[in-house]
Amino acid sequence: MHEIKTTHLLDNSIRIKKLDKIIGEIRIAIAIFIIIVEYLAGNSNIFYITIYLLLLGYSTLWLLFQTRNPNQSLGRIGYFNFITDLALMAIMSYFSLKNTISYFDVLYIILALVYLIRFGKKVSIVFAAVVTIQILYICLYQHFIHSTLHFVLLGTIFIIIYFVGNILEVESNLRKKLKYISTHDELTGVHNYRYFQELLNVEVERSNRYQSSLSMIILDIDNFKNYNDSFGHDAGNEVLKVTASLLKDTTRDIDFIARYGGEEFIILMPETDKRGAITLAERVRRVIADYNFPNRKVTVSLGIASIPKDANTRKELFLLADQQLYKAKSDGKNCFKYLH
Repeated sequence: MHEIKTTHLLDNSIRIKKLDKIIGEIRIAIAIFIIIVEYLAGNSNIFYITIYLLLLGYSTLWLLFQTRNPNQSLGRIGYFNFITDLALMAIMSYFSLKNTISYFDVLYIILALVYLIRFGKKVSIVFAAVVTIQILYICLYQHFIHSTLHFVLLGTIFIIIYFVGNILEVESNLRKKLKYISTHDELTGVHNYRYFQELLNVEVERSNRYQSSLSMIILDIDNFKNYNDSFGHDAGNEVLKVTASLLKDTTRDIDFIARYGGEEFIILMPETDKRGAITLAERVRRVIADYNFPNRKVTVSLGIASIPKDANTRKELFLLADQQLYKAKSDGKNCFKYLH
């Protein structure tokens, strides 16, 4: 459903932006640290000074550009950074004056963690595989005497990816589960009203910003209390679950559905004018009325309101849809009402 995707996108976007900011700051701090260490060590080789300054400049650009691309996948910027990281690390390790493990090599571990946390296990494994090729070349043709230490480095990288990667997967699954519990109605599986209010704020703001249509339907199951009293709460719960399922099947992927109160549901339709809302309301009414519920016929009453045709604010939209629902209930039920 679109609402679930939108929920995850909003949350991931905020999380990834914060994560990119932290990673960018760490990159700059590491570049500055290397420059200070090399300066204190008296290394004035113009080649290395140039490489370190390039590293600092690249780290700064990474912070500026990557934070503007809050996607979980690499993307063009991510691929460029991926290749640049490998190239810079290969150059620094290849031309290292020390025939052993240096802090250049330790940076491989930091970068593996960065790609693991930011882009996931698959990307970090690809990174580690390319690093393996680089280090094997260095071991065979440059630092053969200390190759064991480099192999230890490779083993450490893969162990970290496996261990931390599994922990991150568990944490990610738990976070998704908790998010689902906090935003969805346990019985019907649609959004709960608390979270629907957040979605409504976002959609109303978007509608006003882009001058696009936004429609709302509030529907109520007719005579639901009598149904509960006659057939029991389990039967009533089944009606609620079936109704929610029918709403999911009848609405579009871009529509939002929430449970509002006991037997009331809300449908929010982005990019939909009143004519489209009326069409959907009639389809929903007919689908539920035609469904073969186990005990007796079930019908719904619906109220419709739209932005900008009927309202301009979230409060006005909701109030008008609720008023139209009341008119439908008063006018014999099993119908929908809207402001002409």
